[in-house]
Amino acid sequence: MRLDGRLAAVAALVPFGARVADVGTDHAYLAIALVKDRGAKTVVATDKNEGPCAAARRTLSAEGLSDRVPVRCGDGLAPLLPGEVDTVCIAGMGGGLIASILAAGSKVLAGISRLVLQPMNDAATLRRWLYENGWHIVEESLATADGRLYEIIAAEPGEEIMPEPWLLTIGPVLWQEKPPLFSRHVDAQMERLRRILQGMEKSDAARESEAYRNIAEELRDMERHCIDGEEQKS
Repeated sequence: MRLDGRLAAVAALVPFGARVADVGTDHAYLAIALVKDRGAKTVVATDKNEGPCAAARRTLSAEGLSDRVPVRCGDGLAPLLPGEVDTVCIAGMGGGLIASILAAGSKVLAGISRLVLQPMNDAATLRRWLYENGWHIVEESLATADGRLYEIIAAEPGEEIMPEPWLLTIGPVLWQEKPPLFSRHVDAQMERLRRILQGMEKSDAARESEAYRNIAEELRDMERHCIDGEEQKS
């Protein structure tokens, strides 16, 4: 079984031999790869709904891993016991939802040494939550699957200074390392901010709002660092 680019990038940020929770497991493809390819000592697969849990059990049975990977139905981190795992993976959900799952699971998070997160949108909100709640980003990567670009974030416990808003959007480690898909990622983020501003400009109240000013400032900062900075180098 071969993972697509998105889930392969998630698996790559999980430490070898970790004890992992795959939250929102769906068909358990990631959980299986963590056992087979990353040498995971433990993988607990969880999902909120019974349908995905049943699908995960069928996949695990077909792979002969039913005894190695328990499947538990429940919301967020609730199916996990404190200290049971050291790494939590949450992929394929919105950044705000991932943040709310983490916020509700403080007892489990107390024993976690790494989070591997793949937000489908609103990554800046998730990054901000991490820095506001005693985590910092140690690794980030970009991946493509079915023509779409994805961000993957690995965070570990520890207080660090909150990155500036434009860095929360782009990703502080992505900015430092500038992987092959970085230019495409930055272009997409700047275009997204431009569309938001264009929509807000249709309303006088929105155009005069603090939200409009903050987004415009973030876009200017992004352009200054990512466009003007590159032009100065060339």
